[in-house]
Amino acid sequence: MVDKKSLEKKYSIGVDLGGTNIVNTVVNYQGKIVSRLKVPTLAERGKESTIKRIVETIHENIVQSTIASGDIIGIGIGAPGPLDVKKGIINFAPNLPGWRDVPLRKILEDEFNMKIVLENDANAAAWGERCFGAGQGVNNLVCFTLGTGIGGGIIINGKIYHGNNYGAAELGHMTVNKDGPRCNCGNYGCLESYSSATGIKNRIKNRIKEGIKSEFLDFDEDKLFESLRLKSIFEVARKGDRLTKDIVEEAISYLGIAIANIANILNPEMVVLVGGITNEGNKLLIPLRKEVKKRALYSNYKSLKIVIGKLAGNAGVLGAAALLWISTNCSC
Repeated sequence: MVDKKSLEKKYSIGVDLGGTNIVNTVVNYQGKIVSRLKVPTLAERGKESTIKRIVETIHENIVQSTIASGDIIGIGIGAPGPLDVKKGIINFAPNLPGWRDVPLRKILEDEFNMKIVLENDANAAAWGERCFGAGQGVNNLVCFTLGTGIGGGIIINGKIYHGNNYGAAELGHMTVNKDGPRCNCGNYGCLESYSSATGIKNRIKNRIKEGIKSEFLDFDEDKLFESLRLKSIFEVARKGDRLTKDIVEEAISYLGIAIANIANILNPEMVVLVGGITNEGNKLLIPLRKEVKKRALYSNYKSLKIVIGKLAGNAGVLGAAALLWISTNCSC
């Protein structure tokens, strides 16, 4: 076991590999970001180009941080999946063209000659909140990452739960309505189809095609995804806008159903929400908690904390960096 006191003078690197951006941080043992870089992924240029950008940004950030490479214990990467955590391979990444069975851990080990840990990006976010955010000191929690899609991370007895073949916590693909819209995964009625940013926008687009118009929003349907923001959608829904009101209420309701299911299955101490929709704060939490209370067993609900994460857009990179402390037997 590595001496914890000596680790307090060391650093780790956290990388969040997304379809749009690569975020790279140098982090100390207390979770303080010493240096941060964010660059476009440019995934459309292909796998080799993206890997090159990952490598270049890590090198650049080490230089920018002025931390000696000998004081960096390793690199943690939160990446989209499915992936094989044990082998360090990204099996498939839908938003990264050409990424199939990519041995990313081996590639970075050869480049940097240091410890590399690969983890699902939502698990990394959950671990970040557990180590440095809303879930500090909580050993049983579930994290919902609410963004373009919906991901999840489950921590049981202080450890990330991966499942039989590292496919656990696909919370966005929990069926919440058997007669619901078709999801990108091929199933019908997934939570992601209702409560993700994409799901909400798709449902608005469908209502526009049905001839329903907004009283407050004015946008070109062809530019819907570019012009429409969740903040605007939620604001006009609260004003009673015919187009958006029911869709927003259903998005919150179905998220509540999903959390109630989790409460009844896993009985966690806490559910942490991260992602763009959480900017709504109590306007999200109050109706959400009401829905969960209505559906979960009382004994499971009364002890459950449903909270918004504290790390904003840094949950993933901080969690990825903190994965290195696990590998040294000095976890959060």
